[in-house]
Amino acid sequence: MAADGSLKIGRVWNIEIGLHWTFIMLVLLVLLVGNAYLIAVFAMLFVCVFIHELAHSKAAIANRVRVRSIIISPLGGATMIDDSEVDPRTELHIAAAGPVMSFLLGGVFGIMATLAPVGIITFVLQTMFEINIGLGVLNVLPAFPLDGGRAFKSWLKRRRNELEATEITFNASKLIAVLFVLLPVIYLYFLKASLEYKIFDFAIFAFVGFFIYGGAVADKQLAMVRVGTHGLTIRNAISRRFMFVDIGMKADALYRKVESSGTSIVISRADGKFVLIDLFRRRTQGSGIPDLVVSIPQFSPSTLMIDALREMESGNVGIGVVAKGGRLVGVVTAQHLNALISLHLMSRKPHA
Repeated sequence: MAADGSLKIGRVWNIEIGLHWTFIMLVLLVLLVGNAYLIAVFAMLFVCVFIHELAHSKAAIANRVRVRSIIISPLGGATMIDDSEVDPRTELHIAAAGPVMSFLLGGVFGIMATLAPVGIITFVLQTMFEINIGLGVLNVLPAFPLDGGRAFKSWLKRRRNELEATEITFNASKLIAVLFVLLPVIYLYFLKASLEYKIFDFAIFAFVGFFIYGGAVADKQLAMVRVGTHGLTIRNAISRRFMFVDIGMKADALYRKVESSGTSIVISRADGKFVLIDLFRRRTQGSGIPDLVVSIPQFSPSTLMIDALREMESGNVGIGVVAKGGRLVGVVTAQHLNALISLHLMSRKPHA
């Protein structure tokens, strides 16, 4: 497990799973609830969401689309892929893989629930059947940031441009978000149940509605930025204010070199990849340079600015290296790219 709470699974998959909040939620369930049923459901839900996201990853890899990471949290998951060059048909297949897997898992749990003896195991299996079917139904809705929204936008892009497809999907997302808030109010008004139960149910539906609306806004903004910065690469954002050092350099020698260089960006090479030497990472007395190594994304000079920025943000790093033909060209920072993108978009606005 990495220091940032992620787990890396193989070089082929290149998948990282955020685990911090999942473990925290599980510990809270154990300490505060102590209910074996809820704990079992939570643990199995984590596995099911993971399998759901793996289905997306498998579909992406089968279509030769690179998977950057999988992010899993108690509230769901996300598969980060290089989607800048993905055609609509491939994007549709990747998006549909998740809901299909959820329905399959629901079917498996349903069959197991009918065969299992009566008891807590049956209740857990029945609950997982309902949850997976619910996840499948939720993810076929044509709304961002759900899988159905991706699939719907991909279908629209066969006939319309990026902005038009995004705008239509955004409007559909807003409508669905509103329905998630309003319809439960009508249903719960006529439902014969306690006030606490009604408030709890409404809170869940309202949360989903606001989640859909927030995701829709973010996706629309991303589409606008992508269109507005079309063709804008990192070639002119490359900085050469960095140092390259050997991974075996002694810490005292590195200290003297950094002190005289005027830069704190130190790049090295480990296991055939360029890495960042994080001089600000907390370390123990006597630790060496390898203990300061941080994996960072690698780009070519022709990488689009928005794609480089998204990859750095998804990996929670503020810097990436630029290489061409295996040779280190320079570095780019998220702060610099953000500034250039903002200035570029401002310069495109018509003057009053």
